[in-house]
Amino acid sequence: MSLASLDDTLQNRINVSLDSDLSQSSGTNTDTDCRADIAPVNLELELEIVTDRDQFDALEADWTALYDRAGRPGNPFQSFNWCWHWANHFLCGRSRTSLFIVTGRIDGRLTMLWPMVKEHSSKLTKLSWLGTPVTQYGDVLVEDADSPASLKAAWDFICKNAQVDFIELYKVREDASIMPLFSQIRPVLTHKDTAPYADLSQDEPFADYAEKRFSKKRRKDMARYRRRFEEIGPLRLEVLTEGPEANALTKQLLDMKDEWLTAKSMVSRALDDPRTRRFFEDVAKDPEKAAGTRVTALFCGDELIAADLNFCAKKRCVAHVITYNLAHEKWSPGQLMSYMQLEYAKQHGLKSYDFMGPWAKFKMDWSDNTVELNDWAVPMTAKGTLWTKIYLGFARDHLKKLYLKLPSSMKKLSARTIASMIVAG
Repeated sequence: MSLASLDDTLQNRINVSLDSDLSQSSGTNTDTDCRADIAPVNLELELEIVTDRDQFDALEADWTALYDRAGRPGNPFQSFNWCWHWANHFLCGRSRTSLFIVTGRIDGRLTMLWPMVKEHSSKLTKLSWLGTPVTQYGDVLVEDADSPASLKAAWDFICKNAQVDFIELYKVREDASIMPLFSQIRPVLTHKDTAPYADLSQDEPFADYAEKRFSKKRRKDMARYRRRFEEIGPLRLEVLTEGPEANALTKQLLDMKDEWLTAKSMVSRALDDPRTRRFFEDVAKDPEKAAGTRVTALFCGDELIAADLNFCAKKRCVAHVITYNLAHEKWSPGQLMSYMQLEYAKQHGLKSYDFMGPWAKFKMDWSDNTVELNDWAVPMTAKGTLWTKIYLGFARDHLKKLYLKLPSSMKKLSARTIASMIVAG
């Protein structure tokens, strides 16, 4: 599908007086009511749509301050630095995506930010969270998360100005700041999932945590795997933050992940995009625009046997890319890596280790709990309604299930072609 570039002249400002009855605000949604009666508050919220890259860059100080105040723990994907790196790689050249960042200010102070982008095609136009395919949790940055009036005012403003067929709100956690708005806008649920995580918040040594959390057999297995590798060479865990060494290790990690995916007859649409690889390499390299990168590697002697690319924020860590050396699969280097990762995280004061979605059994082996992680969409036109309810809400998940049931031989022959056609989103 060919994508048209966004009109750079779009620059809308509106002063929304929340003293007035916001139920009079009107949107362009032909299928979903963008109006609701809500309690007025005595504040004036100035809303603006930022579509220009220079204006985006100028938001850095205010954005960072708002993220520090209001960013959800465990969501590193809303920081300015993360989004800045994304823009460098996914908005350059002949990009099919344009900025559509909605900011809200009270007396000049940034109190709300919707990091979004607009995508055009010959058939459909949509608004979605900024960050595809690397951002894993979509949400609004809002200083007062308990202010449904402010969220609703911003939503009405978006409905009025978006001029799209549908708005896609993917990967929204059940504890996201935007969730109070959903009871008013009634979005369509297009995919249900959960994100497993390990709760490390208890004030106890890792040995005590492991004894309560893991079976005696599991702990014995970890000790046995460790001894097996130590018979080959010294076993060591390296943890690197942004810099040249982290960059080099990230390249090695991504190569190993490609080999793993090929061997397993699997394809990752994100990692199959060369921009994704360049993005990960850059966030691992740049300490000036640090995005919370933490590259963890398990070595046996000089050989890399497992590695994770993680991102940390506010004492929470998310595991983004996990891989291991298939040559040592018999001795479960990935499991040993997970065990040692949790030990390291506990020792360094992290409160949770998030394996993110999609749900997988191996993630539950190391997790204490899960959080709901769902995709939503709001149709804005008749065309958008058909796409949202028929494809996103029904056909897409069924096509994915059919693809996953294909024999390995067929996946190997056609993995990228089939995945690019049916494993959309």
